[in-house]
Amino acid sequence: MNKKATFITALLLVVCVHNSSATLGDIFAWGVSSSAYQSEGGWNAEGKGESIWDTFTHANASKDNGDESGEGYKRYTEHLPHLVELKVTHYRFSVAWSRVLPKGTKGTRNNAGIQYYKNLVNELKSRGIEPVVTLYDHDLPQALQDVGGWKNNSIVDVFGEYANLMFTELGDSVKHWVTFNEPAKEALAGYEDGTFAPGLKESANSSYEVAHNMIRAHVRAYRLYQNVYKATQKGLVGINLNADWSTSMNSAAQRGMKFYTGWFADPIFGNGDYPAEMKSSIGSDRLPAFTQAEITDNGGSSDFFGVTYGKTYIVSDGSNDQFPEYSYANDMDITLTESQDSVETSLKGVLKWLKMTYSNPELYVFDGGYGDCGTLYDEDRIQYMKKSMVALRKSIREDGVRVGGYFAAQLIDGFDWTEGYKVKYGLYHLELGNKERIQKASARYYMTLIENKGEEFSYPAHFVPDIIREKDIFLREQFPRNFAWGAATAAYQIEGAYNEDGKGPSFWDTFANNGGLAFQQTGNVACDSYHQYKRDVQMLVELGVSHYRFSISWSRVLPNGRAESLNQLGVDYYNNLINELRANNIVPMATLYHWDLPQALDDIGGWENETIIDYFNDYARICFEQFGDRVPLWLTFNEAYVVTWLGYGIGIFPPNEHKAERGVYNVAHNIVRSHVKVYHLYDKQFRQHYHGRVGITLDCDWKEPATTGAMDRYAAERALQFKLGWFANPIYGNGDYPAEMKHSVAKKSRDQGLSKSRLPEFTEEEKKMNKGANDFFGLNHYTTQYIRDNYDNRNNYEGDQNLYTKVDDCWPGSTAGWLKVNPWGLRGLLRWIRDRYNNPPLFVTENGVGDDGTLHDQSRIDYYTKYTNEMLKAIKWDGCNVVGYMAWSLMDNLEWTSGYTVKFGLYNVNFTDPARTRTPKDSARWYSNLVRTNGYN
Repeated sequence: MNKKATFITALLLVVCVHNSSATLGDIFAWGVSSSAYQSEGGWNAEGKGESIWDTFTHANASKDNGDESGEGYKRYTEHLPHLVELKVTHYRFSVAWSRVLPKGTKGTRNNAGIQYYKNLVNELKSRGIEPVVTLYDHDLPQALQDVGGWKNNSIVDVFGEYANLMFTELGDSVKHWVTFNEPAKEALAGYEDGTFAPGLKESANSSYEVAHNMIRAHVRAYRLYQNVYKATQKGLVGINLNADWSTSMNSAAQRGMKFYTGWFADPIFGNGDYPAEMKSSIGSDRLPAFTQAEITDNGGSSDFFGVTYGKTYIVSDGSNDQFPEYSYANDMDITLTESQDSVETSLKGVLKWLKMTYSNPELYVFDGGYGDCGTLYDEDRIQYMKKSMVALRKSIREDGVRVGGYFAAQLIDGFDWTEGYKVKYGLYHLELGNKERIQKASARYYMTLIENKGEEFSYPAHFVPDIIREKDIFLREQFPRNFAWGAATAAYQIEGAYNEDGKGPSFWDTFANNGGLAFQQTGNVACDSYHQYKRDVQMLVELGVSHYRFSISWSRVLPNGRAESLNQLGVDYYNNLINELRANNIVPMATLYHWDLPQALDDIGGWENETIIDYFNDYARICFEQFGDRVPLWLTFNEAYVVTWLGYGIGIFPPNEHKAERGVYNVAHNIVRSHVKVYHLYDKQFRQHYHGRVGITLDCDWKEPATTGAMDRYAAERALQFKLGWFANPIYGNGDYPAEMKHSVAKKSRDQGLSKSRLPEFTEEEKKMNKGANDFFGLNHYTTQYIRDNYDNRNNYEGDQNLYTKVDDCWPGSTAGWLKVNPWGLRGLLRWIRDRYNNPPLFVTENGVGDDGTLHDQSRIDYYTKYTNEMLKAIKWDGCNVVGYMAWSLMDNLEWTSGYTVKFGLYNVNFTDPARTRTPKDSARWYSNLVRTNGYN
């Protein structure tokens, strides 16, 4: 796409100390950068005055603001361990002018603000880290803006007074000063197009005036330091400028470079005046002129050249009439098309051009960063840094460029100006809610890079796990022959007919009809599948699937939950459904319990009452007797965790109990024992006749360690054991609860003064019965979380785990608030099950994503494509024994407490139509093709 030639950029790479060595040796400056408004917060704390960015963001409620940022002002000492951990030699930060001089002038001195920066500098020095101080990083005191800001010529004197204050207060400890950071960005975006503070939309004439005064202010500060402080403080003063690059340096590209970088560089590093290209194009009536004395004073007014590399363009001559008159773009008269050239080539070109144009100044790459959405395993940032290092080494060794240092940007995720908190540059992630800081993979890379003095190295695989490094590889292979493709539903979500033909109430009927669902919705009619099961089967035929996973409503077959209440009409319904499936060559996979407990059994304690084990066994026996000759695949329970925790722990599902301390463990104990008893019932009495298989469906999100630290890795394992292992280890493992779980609950129980663990114990006989009580593994999977080790003082199921859980800022969301899209998590979970439970035959019994029910559901196609491809990698690359996949869901249905507000279906259901018309979505056609081709060619 062609873009107007503003040459404004946002990506980073810059400089800041002194070294002319031909290698990135011991005296090369390795650093990280930050800036006051982006990281400090404390915008009005302890006497700080308002800056133009405070005003700019507060004036527009739709904008993010930096009021809190990283709370660096209150918690700056928390940055220091990260700097030490990285082994950087330098830390570049900016001073908030309005923190030390609230109104911008020397008469408004704020000692608290000055002391803050003194404390920061002293803390850095005590750790052997050199402070690099930027005097101005876009945050002009609002009081100065009120009198014209950078357009007012008097600001040159005021900036000189401000610089004098900082040289006086910090100069004994600070040896590297940057006067301005990226001044061209502020001149153009702040005063011409209005996207940057102070948000003025004026002609280019204003930006030229602003730049003129910034240059004069820089020179004033530089000469002040040379004349007054240099002899005693022996520091260096420089400036940091933007530099984009062109793939070929034709005359248009040369003009662009001179207009953008040369605008400030020519006066300061060149002949003291503006580039000839600018003077010729703009004219003396619009471009301010330096006096001869100023030209003399300007020249050579910097000890080093800081550069922020931005983007690479294909540059050609423009046509003036495409730009507004008196605009910067019109004056430059070029057209830009963004190029995909590697940073390795582009950065090398920029550095060589600066060397050749400005007599080989000492260059520092300040802000060597890459912006993304904030992922913790930031492989793209690592690759950007690797290529940057190649460019630096070649620039030094092949081109003779004097590169003195490299500063990654930023230390911690912060406020990214016009992008707010959407774009992240940090080596450390910042949780804005609790200010938790988490090391990213790029931090691990950078500290190793520093250890290797910038030389190439093969970074360890654990920096970024292989499932993440391989996430963008699309595997074009086939699934195994006879792979089971299907779709899934659940009785309460689709059947309706909640009180027809003798059906008894379930506790979901009771819950919904008492207003427990969103918008007072209920499953009384739902998709009306009780009457429309034949249409449902035809949808399966249209999809071409081989399997259909559905659940049996316990209270439709046994209205009061007990065997003596057998309801023949309920049995007939499931016989009709099963027969219809068989007639269409579709294999039934039946779930005995998908959350809808008969109300009569809940009235006597439900899953907390161990008598339910026998009631469930009786119910299962009847189902095996009535349907077993045609149903070869049985699941005892769907998502035992949800039944347990959401129903009995936090009470957001029926039966609305809040027994997180003990009740959840007792419920889970009864569910495991119920499953085991039913499994052995089938094994002993029905298998020889029907040759079916029995499993259980367990749900689990993937739990990825937030960092590669040992404690976080242990925490992620603990999280998986507490959720999946809670049920899986007794059935697929050694017959008992996971050791990590037993140890943690026992310790927490002792700490609260209990003589016995809150986690029940299996007898030795039960352990023997538990172990191996399965024919296959059913897995429901949707999303992923990152896990950190974190002590939790609560004495309940969640507190027992001692975890901190978060999601990645880069993972897309969905209409289901809990579901963040992260396909590689499925592969990670399948490998974990393979390794922990001897690679059992496994059906992915649910997987899907919610939306608003649109027919053109590209987001669902993308979700299925990526998740099934990760599943294919698990099969082909990892040897995981995955034998089938059931898409959730066949059709839009009642999404439990969300009612009909979230839709997961391959088929749209019109819930305002009494006929509940079903219409295939785009995803249905996509899924049908996947089933037909059995993979990706």
